[in-house]
Amino acid sequence: MNLPQNAQLQTVKSTTPQYIRSHSLKSSAASNEYFSDYATDATSQKSDDSKASYETPPSRVSTPILQQNHPDSEMTLPSRPSAIQPAPLNIRHETSNGRSTVRMLSSFDEMSPPTPGVDDTPFIRFAIEQLTRDEDVMGRGRHSTASPYQQSVSPILPRAESVSDSPRSSASSTPPSPPKQQSSPQPGFQVTRKPLAQEVLIPVDLSKDLRSELGFVPFPLRFPVLALYLCLCLLMIAGLVFSLVFISSNHALFDYDGNATPRYFVFQYLPQLLGIIMILWLFVIEAAAYRSLPFFCMASAARSPWVLQKMRMLPANYVLPDLIFFRTGEKMLGVAFFIFWATNFTVPLLSCAYQTQWITNDGPARFRWTAVRGVGWTLVALYGLLCVAILYCMVRFHRRKSSLLWDPTSLADLICLFRHSNILSDFEQTEVSPRPSNQLPPRACRLGFWTTSTTPDVFHAVGEEYAPIKRLSLPQLKQTEKTSNNLGPQHDAVDIEAQQRLSYGSAFSRSIHSPFVRYRWTIWFLRDSAVLAWIIASLILVIAFLVVSFVNRAVQDGFDPLLPSRTVSGGFSAADFLYSFLPSLLGMFLFLAWQPIATYFRAVQPFCNLSQPTGADARHSLLLAYPAQDAITVIFTALGNRDYKVAYMCFISLLALSIPVLAGGVFTAQFFPAQARVRMVASMPGYIALSVLVTVYALSYLVVWPTRKRYLPHNITTIAAMMSWLYASPLLADSALQNVRTKKELRERLTGSSASTVLTGDRSGGDLQDLQNLDRRSMRDTRSQHAPRFAFGIFTGRDGKEHLGIDRLQRPGSREMLVVSTAD
Repeated sequence: MNLPQNAQLQTVKSTTPQYIRSHSLKSSAASNEYFSDYATDATSQKSDDSKASYETPPSRVSTPILQQNHPDSEMTLPSRPSAIQPAPLNIRHETSNGRSTVRMLSSFDEMSPPTPGVDDTPFIRFAIEQLTRDEDVMGRGRHSTASPYQQSVSPILPRAESVSDSPRSSASSTPPSPPKQQSSPQPGFQVTRKPLAQEVLIPVDLSKDLRSELGFVPFPLRFPVLALYLCLCLLMIAGLVFSLVFISSNHALFDYDGNATPRYFVFQYLPQLLGIIMILWLFVIEAAAYRSLPFFCMASAARSPWVLQKMRMLPANYVLPDLIFFRTGEKMLGVAFFIFWATNFTVPLLSCAYQTQWITNDGPARFRWTAVRGVGWTLVALYGLLCVAILYCMVRFHRRKSSLLWDPTSLADLICLFRHSNILSDFEQTEVSPRPSNQLPPRACRLGFWTTSTTPDVFHAVGEEYAPIKRLSLPQLKQTEKTSNNLGPQHDAVDIEAQQRLSYGSAFSRSIHSPFVRYRWTIWFLRDSAVLAWIIASLILVIAFLVVSFVNRAVQDGFDPLLPSRTVSGGFSAADFLYSFLPSLLGMFLFLAWQPIATYFRAVQPFCNLSQPTGADARHSLLLAYPAQDAITVIFTALGNRDYKVAYMCFISLLALSIPVLAGGVFTAQFFPAQARVRMVASMPGYIALSVLVTVYALSYLVVWPTRKRYLPHNITTIAAMMSWLYASPLLADSALQNVRTKKELRERLTGSSASTVLTGDRSGGDLQDLQNLDRRSMRDTRSQHAPRFAFGIFTGRDGKEHLGIDRLQRPGSREMLVVSTAD
């Protein structure tokens, strides 16, 4: 018998929950509230053996659904295993003797006994859920004393037990797994019926237009610049080879005419001066390679998972070779940088490449300048290896392997590269960690153009392919602020106090407020004990140097060489080699020892300016790029920015290069006929200049002390260390930094030097028509007044929590950042 489409079940004196099976769009549900203990006015009555049923009138409005539900949709009753008939219903009947019996009905006409092994509890639960859900949608649900944010638990209604214990009814059954319930929504979030697909980052296939935008290579690493440096290396090799070949067919090079003549300068000072200039240029190439290599590794097919944690961004290949490239998978580049470090020995070797020789078989006996063959061929080999290393850098840093839009030299560049990243959640609470790189998991990061699975926008960023985007709770913050505003000022004060108590009670919040954590780190050789040791050692050594040099005219009158001074046929003299190579090597050590100090002061200066109580503008903080500039440019830039300590440190680093140049050429072996002996004599003009430079260098350690404002919570050598102070900053979500495609545009938006919108929300130049009548100075003052100021301190992050890092000093409608002032 076919069941009508809108057939409904009728019950008599039912005290158990029932449900309605219907093919209509109405939800099937049951509840105790819609049934009474006894049946009322019967519409029809038959004999005791006939079925008596009463129709329950509809008591609610059905859920409006526009389309038919799918079999496995959320509004469909779950399928029952091993049963096609509806669930058995307990129908109570009155017999002729007045006793009440319970009969199990399994069909609407003559229901068969219930299917064994099937429990109806999940289906009754589902029906009640649909009933309650329908009422909630229509706004007619029952009032409850439970919290609206508390997860609702559906009641489990027991089945009615029969008076007679029949084996069929008492048979144990294994209930099927109930349908999954949706978790209750948290306050402040939008409630959705079905979860949306998670947003992921999707790499964009490079079209011709996008490919033309990428491929930026820093200027020192570009092919023409490296080719020019390679040509200079070849010229040095050619000059050395010519000298070595020329002396084979001739008797030396030129006659010796004294130790204070132009010819003496050419043979004793000029070679190492050219060598030190090549090394200065090499330092610029190394600095560009350090800061660019992490981003070049993000563009290659075989990406290192430790690019953020282990690859340095600051140069460190000075006194000792930096072997970090061997640990990060860049073995060939590690070999190239080891060759770069070995090139430092070219300056001491160049200082002893040319010596004087007593010539007797070419005219009258006299001293002549000659080339030392062993030293010369060693220099040829070193410069040849340097050419090979430069060739590899030309291949490694080719523009086809770059996904950069511009040179990443400052904090502002990192903000643009990571503002759309999906790995920012990895940096949680790393700002107070002594080693933030150890807390980050390995990530195969990619740099390039991206889009998301929900938006068609294309942007340039660093991220992980096809990984979900974990955004911070900006909607939750807005909703919380809106709710607190509606509750009144009294509730706001109580809520703020409660949040502060909760915040200060956590270990993380105590750490970001702790002065010990804030001023914990500086480089090891600039700690108080180390600086004190450098000062004492430098003062003692410089005093000893001056005493030994000028007491009793020891240097001016000469001293015994203590080694054989005769020049052999190959141009080698043990005394000349020792007193040229060793002083130049010591001077090279002093020069290289100062470079990490200058690098530290360059790199930490933006944070020093941000740590001021009044903050700093973008030009003096976010846009500072001292480590990416050469020493000469840094001096003038730092003087213009009034960063006098940085300017002085870079000036000493340039001044120190003259120490190995002068020390390597100041001593020569001379024969004194009156005494009939050879003595080592110094060229006094060069030696006096060397003494002055060494004294200034030693006294400069007195001003090396970094002071407290240059201390940081942890190091700044890697991308992970830098991003630990930016991952929660609202700067990453600032609309003014959207769609920045050039470095010039970034600078204009941050400094307010164009008509684009800056971070303050105002026009960067104000009314341009009014400013046309002003001179350049007044226009610059107007822009500086509108330009935002940034600080390094405690701010409210995008997740509503306090963080330690970089943000605007004050945002509209919020309090200023908490910047801990320093005593110096």
